[in-house]
Amino acid sequence: MGTEIKSEQMEAASKTLMTMLDYLSLDAEVRYEERKEKLYLLVTSEEAGRIIGKKGQSLEAMQLLINRMMQKQDETFPEVVIDIDGYSRPSRDRGRRRDNKRGRRSKCTPEQEDVLAKQALDAAKEVKKWGESVTLPEMNAHERRIVHITLKDDNEVTTDSKGDGPKKSIVITLADKG
Repeated sequence: MGTEIKSEQMEAASKTLMTMLDYLSLDAEVRYEERKEKLYLLVTSEEAGRIIGKKGQSLEAMQLLINRMMQKQDETFPEVVIDIDGYSRPSRDRGRRRDNKRGRRSKCTPEQEDVLAKQALDAAKEVKKWGESVTLPEMNAHERRIVHITLKDDNEVTTDSKGDGPKKSIVITLADKG
């Protein structure tokens, strides 16, 4: 049995993450909860794509920093997982189950589809705002389809799958206006 996470620890991690986001001029709301002896910081933001970064690199770096900062102050500090609108690293595929003997993954739950659609819309908003392409993390065919369908009626952006193999990234770019 593990130890219970103290409310002071949850508050400290939440406040530290909010400070980091403020310094980066990113508007977000942070809540926290304990799950399986880990501290989850749940971030909600209109700028989720910018916080997550290309292939989740910004999120991963932020999570590494916050874990190091918290554990430097208190060696017993629990692992911190940052979840941005349902996207977290490194355990993105949690909650999925194997659905056959060959080990193929089952399709997304409705909640996961909603998260993917929100990520697509957030990324499209970033592309329109900044004019730079956004690359979403690698996804399976079903997940990519959800993104493509979500943005198919948006005439200001285009989507394109990039990569080899079953997992590919989606690049969202401004549409040609000609």
